[in-house]
Amino acid sequence: MTGRAGDDLGAPLAELAFAGRSLAERQLDLALALGCERIVCLAEGLDKSLVALQLKAEAAEAKFNLVAGPRALLGLVSANDELVVLADGLLPTAHEAEEALAGGNCVLVLPVEAGIAAGFERIDLNYAWAGALSMPGRLVERLAQLPPDCDPVSALLRIALQGRIPERELPERLLTDRQWSLIATEAQLAELEPEWLRRHVARPNPFAPGRGLARFAIRNMGARLLATGWKPIYLVGAGLGLGVAAIVGAVFGYSVLALLVYGLGWMIAEAGIAFASLAAAGAGNARMQDRTGPMAGVLLDFCLVVVLAASLPGNWLDRGFTPLVLLGLARLCGRSIGTKWSEFSEDRAALAVLLAIAASAALLLPVIQLLALGLIFTLLAMVRIKTG
Repeated sequence: MTGRAGDDLGAPLAELAFAGRSLAERQLDLALALGCERIVCLAEGLDKSLVALQLKAEAAEAKFNLVAGPRALLGLVSANDELVVLADGLLPTAHEAEEALAGGNCVLVLPVEAGIAAGFERIDLNYAWAGALSMPGRLVERLAQLPPDCDPVSALLRIALQGRIPERELPERLLTDRQWSLIATEAQLAELEPEWLRRHVARPNPFAPGRGLARFAIRNMGARLLATGWKPIYLVGAGLGLGVAAIVGAVFGYSVLALLVYGLGWMIAEAGIAFASLAAAGAGNARMQDRTGPMAGVLLDFCLVVVLAASLPGNWLDRGFTPLVLLGLARLCGRSIGTKWSEFSEDRAALAVLLAIAASAALLLPVIQLLALGLIFTLLAMVRIKTG
């Protein structure tokens, strides 16, 4: 954490923010995802950003050390350790690199021409260093043979190469797709951010307007939400809260309003699910993200069944049967047909608006029945296509 941004010499390079987290935080996320038990940070002095990094590392049960030069590493790395080295300014957003480093000692490299053009350091005739390596701790002792004012990262790279640490080449497409970058300026980060947001939030589907609006909002606001400390659970929780409010409204006879409130809640929850993919990217919590969507979807479907049951005449058993059939068929269609149309059948906001219009015209039950019948015909047609 010693470099400065090329377009703002007063700004530490490692503190530049990318989609709500600094470069240093993203490197820390990679180190923790690799299972590092000690984080050693090379910096000129302690400041608020370093304190935040220390707290994050210690929350993950990793030790944190701040050093000013290479000699300090000698007392922190033992011969039995494995040392991961990350270059200042490296933006690590490629899973391929994480998998390569997790595979054991290696020096990550890139094709020389593409690597140099992207700002990486040339190490031989064919390769440029990709800004990350993993090496045995016993080799760190060679730092004692070098001047105390040498650059620690460059020195460790040379030691690893002299120690015959195997090279692992990263595909050139990571540079083409800009999933692996060495940042030199703040303007470079600002250029990369919109593309990164598009990569981690699926494209809005015009056939699913509710989900499309949710994704569009996160593509445009996701970075700001991350920067202010928002978590996906806030949005998902707000969506579920509106789902419960819709139930209350339907029970008291405000069926049209209840369905519109439900549709809004579903879109907010869907935005939270899209936001989870941004929060999880590079943070080592993809499994938590995977549980967010299915759990929220089931709970919101339950809310819609109750809202519809409360809006229909008759006893509760009869009221609940038709909505339950409709939602069950919608879920089945979502898993059985192509992606474009499956998102349409999964878009509960669009469904809620349609049902609100039907409720305002006193046609809620027949519209639910017609929709269920349409989904049955769709499933039968899909079965015939697949078997025929």
